[in-house]
Amino acid sequence: MQTSSQDIAATATEFGISTRGAYNQLYMRGWSFFEQCLATPWSPATPDGVINLGVAENSLMHNQIVKFIKQNTQVDPISQLTYGNGPRGSPRLQRALASFLNRKFSPLEPAKSDDIIVMAGVTPVIDALTWALCNEGEGIIIPQPYYTAFATDIPGRARGVIIPATFQDIEGYKGFDDVFDAEMNVQALETALRNAESKGVKAKGFMLVNPHNPLGRCYPPETIRAIAGFCQAHNLHLISDEIYAQSIYNNPDATDVVPFTSALALDLPIDTQKLHVAYGASKDFCANGLRLGMLHTRNRGLMGAMASNAMLGWPPYLVQDIWAAMLEDTDYTDEFLGKNRELLGESYKVVTDFLREQGVGYYGNSNAGMFLWIDLRRHLLGKKEGGQPPELRVGKLSPADLERYLEREQHIWKVLGENKILLATGSVFASEELGWFRMTFSASRPALEVGLERLKRVFDALKRSQL
Repeated sequence: MQTSSQDIAATATEFGISTRGAYNQLYMRGWSFFEQCLATPWSPATPDGVINLGVAENSLMHNQIVKFIKQNTQVDPISQLTYGNGPRGSPRLQRALASFLNRKFSPLEPAKSDDIIVMAGVTPVIDALTWALCNEGEGIIIPQPYYTAFATDIPGRARGVIIPATFQDIEGYKGFDDVFDAEMNVQALETALRNAESKGVKAKGFMLVNPHNPLGRCYPPETIRAIAGFCQAHNLHLISDEIYAQSIYNNPDATDVVPFTSALALDLPIDTQKLHVAYGASKDFCANGLRLGMLHTRNRGLMGAMASNAMLGWPPYLVQDIWAAMLEDTDYTDEFLGKNRELLGESYKVVTDFLREQGVGYYGNSNAGMFLWIDLRRHLLGKKEGGQPPELRVGKLSPADLERYLEREQHIWKVLGENKILLATGSVFASEELGWFRMTFSASRPALEVGLERLKRVFDALKRSQL
């Protein structure tokens, strides 16, 4: 992203705000767009509304969640309408989360409520964690492609730096499967660390997103061990974002995929003081709007540093105890998560059948999350002579070609918007290659069916335009 110090200074002067506030106002306004385009979401009552297949929201179990909340919400004025035990989290939810981790994440050492801090989503967790680990200008290594909101979570307030770990220039790289390979990860991390040092950026941690977003695949245990060993050797913290841990579905066409394994379940070659696991209610429990996330850490200094700012991301105890009630009802939780996995698998099949009919490729070795990494290079970004796709690797493009293909990507996105359907462009996930888009498939079935009809119109229009 190109920034202008003159624009930042001018904005700060115009509005009487700090330069960091001006920077964020100019360059970190992603939600401003969504507030506009999602003002009227699709529903049977608003058939002309926008269908959002760009944001990772799971609506498949909303009716069940609504029913549970209505039947199980009780207000206790003493614990829920006061400051309670303070901002680190509702004791009831901390206990419930510890029990849930012990049941579903199989930690080698049982999780305890004292190991858990609760905040208003995993975004505040990553923000507070970055603030506590990194001095301004220090960084966290993240493999590409990576979750788009890290571009806000890490630098937005804490002024941390994202250190990208790239794969496509590694000798022997063949495709996205290599993003999950142990040796490929070590090579990517070594290169990322050298690049950061050459720019005067000190790395303080590594961000593992397992299952991966946007590729939708679980990391093998041997790769997690290799990453942990690298972190230990270079005095880095290992942060494992496991927010999609229970959203694993059956993909009969996938090869060499593995089930989810938590970093907590492995005997890793890293100091336990440097291992931290994030989780939240948004994805597995289909409840982005509850705004609940947690961090498990055995580092008391880190816990204290994050707790000092916890008031800035303090969800109401009433909301926390809604999630606690779900987790305490283990029969309900097990049935809910099982049904969700079943529905994710069904929706995955619906969307992949559609994509094959349209001649649109996608990364097929996925078995987790609620999205697909779809390939619009050949079909929508143009062809070279002989039908070969153009070179679209960001690092290999000239500035003029990069600008040209980014404009084409934005044109595709504009046509999607004109047809009131949203996908997410690969460039916002720091994709190493243009032409990839992330497509969420966990909308309600009626919304998904209408969305695919609209998407077919978009594909047809783009093919006719012969980009």
